[in-house]
Amino acid sequence: MKSLVVLSIVLATVATTCRAQIISLGQCAVPDVVENFNVSAYLGKWYEIERYEQVFQRNGECVTATYSLNDDGSVRVENAMLVPPSGKFDIDIGRALLSFPDEDPLRAKLNVSFGGMPPIASNYWVLDTDYESFAFVFSCFPVGNTLKGDNYWLLSRTPELSPEVRDRVEVLIDLYLNRRHIRRTRHNLY
Repeated sequence: MKSLVVLSIVLATVATTCRAQIISLGQCAVPDVVENFNVSAYLGKWYEIERYEQVFQRNGECVTATYSLNDDGSVRVENAMLVPPSGKFDIDIGRALLSFPDEDPLRAKLNVSFGGMPPIASNYWVLDTDYESFAFVFSCFPVGNTLKGDNYWLLSRTPELSPEVRDRVEVLIDLYLNRRHIRRTRHNLY
């Protein structure tokens, strides 16, 4: 009976932890993130170009993320997406805090949460951005001793990437991602 309870707890933990990730064997990569991160320059509207499919984004298209400052200094996150086949937009409001706000130089690791939950986990890492055209966002969590859960989003200030930015992004994809899990986001549906 005790092992059944332990197994139930482990499965519940894995299910909760993994609901928004690609799960695979292996250890998490520890990538470099943007240093001297400029939160103000990162604010504004971003279009999702591609992602690892997420439970909370299942089949979502025309996905955008808009970041603005809250009065308390945290970042307001507004994610919007078209949900086919209904054609309705789904909007989720969240909150982000810098994971390590006292670091110098400031690294681009943030704790993002939705649904009123406190942003306690460093789950949004900006590996590369020029603030004006693209942002490559990744994170990874260990799941037990032998599995990992990866998240990935490629964001752009416009619905399309330039060939130069795509070339830059391809290097990071080769280093950190499994291409077969990448899902392109369509923006020409309305």
